[in-house]
Amino acid sequence: MSLQRRPNLPPFIRDENGHIPMADETANWLVIVTREALEGVASPPDASEERLLEYVDTFGQVATYKLEHGRAGKEETIWVQMEDVAEWRSARSGR
Repeated sequence: MSLQRRPNLPPFIRDENGHIPMADETANWLVIVTREALEGVASPPDASEERLLEYVDTFGQVATYKLEHGRAGKEETIWVQMEDVAEWRSARSGR
């Protein structure tokens, strides 16, 4: 199972958090990326829409990882926090 961006709905920033409309085979999902995750995914810290767009695929992979591990939220939302990004990176590197 893998989440895909919804091409007709672009990512956006609202209330300091990034929002990425995504979908899988069965549902539409809203991936909400916290300000801390936006700032912490790369250096220097930045919580802009440009950062969200630059790392949209990374955040989508983190959301897919959470979904595959049964950690999606209610009402088809998946929150991506900095801890989730760190856990995903660690799992990818095989540590």
